Amino acid sequence: MTGGLWWSVCGALLAAGVVAMAVAVAGTTAPKGPPVLVRWRARWLSGPDQQQRAARQRTLLGAAAVVGGLVWLVTGVFVAALLLGTAVVGVPWLLAPTASTTQRIAKLEALGEWTQRLSDVIRLGFGLQQALTSSRKNAPPLLEREVAELAEKLQAGWHPREALEDFANQLDDVTADKACAALTLCANDPGPGLAQALEDLAVSVREEVAERRKIEADRAKSRTAVRWMTIITVLIVLAGFAVPTYTAPYASAVGQLVLALLSGAFTAVLVWMRSLASHRPVPRFLINDPRSRVKQPEPAEVQP
Repeated sequence: MTGGLWWSVCGALLAAGVVAMAVAVAGTTAPKGPPVLVRWRARWLSGPDQQQRAARQRTLLGAAAVVGGLVWLVTGVFVAALLLGTAVVGVPWLLAPTASTTQRIAKLEALGEWTQRLSDVIRLGFGLQQALTSSRKNAPPLLEREVAELAEKLQAGWHPREALEDFANQLDDVTADKACAALTLCANDPGPGLAQALEDLAVSVREEVAERRKIEADRAKSRTAVRWMTIITVLIVLAGFAVPTYTAPYASAVGQLVLALLSGAFTAVLVWMRSLASHRPVPRFLINDPRSRVKQPEPAEVQP
């Protein structure tokens, strides 16, 4: 039985190697972009709270190393130490609340409201730069800081395009890119055309916010299932390691291999379910977004 298990593992590894070799030789139709690790890091740490999320990740990684080391010293089972150490980082991610997504949707809703106010001010005869500067007085609460910084940059002599690009970087969302791109393109049209464009943009943002709220409501059911599966699994694992006779077979080399295979398969299922219930941000277009597979073309060299 032990030999059959080893042959199964070797067969699976051989099949994976053949597939990887075929992809490396034949290539794929996917456009070349940033490496996979760069895209994953951008998805996990990108956003307005990037520094806080990075600090939280460093804290979890340190705690995972400590927990893994202690479990290895106490039990002598390396796979168990690796499993529980990974759980320190993975369980908070699997149980992560939707606060960040909800806050992002609320900010986009505030963006639509701010855009509508800009349209109303421009209809009164104000230019775009003057409207942007004065918008800090009645900006939506969720955008007060960003709008205030935008107004300060314009008053300091920044070009409207550069100030709007920085404003879009702070919001870090493709919808904000659409709004700032429209404002940049309409900067030379101080008439009613700009006001109408901003009003249409506000309507588009409100429609997108409504659709995102519906999607998040549907994803809430899947998130609840993932949370309960994760909690039950962690409790069962902890209860199992509390009974030495139950976990004794996993101390051998074959037992650790079986434990690694079962844990990896179950973790893959949890991660897959978590990905189905998660929001995948659409890559931005005002910057070379590392979350995207597409590599933007490099600027052409100027011939002398």
